[in-house]
Amino acid sequence: MSQDITDATNPAVFIDAKGLKCPMPVIKLQQAIRTQPNGQVVAIECTDLSAEKDIGSWCRVNKHEFIKVESCDFGIICWVKVIKLTAP
Repeated sequence: MSQDITDATNPAVFIDAKGLKCPMPVIKLQQAIRTQPNGQVVAIECTDLSAEKDIGSWCRVNKHEFIKVESCDFGIICWVKVIKLTAP
């Protein structure tokens, strides 16, 4: 198994956003990512299925990597890799 896959299945942070509606899952993700170093993986559990689109859009705008989304019994889990750009 590659290191990228191992990291993605062992996130540094698991966010419980179950029961929250837009924009709260994205806000909770943003707060968590601010405290994580570059390359760290964060997973967020959501019952709001539209969170997949919202989180994907937020990742594109903020240059983080949306690794994957998984369906589960309560909704979805989104996996995001923190990308912190450094000034040249």
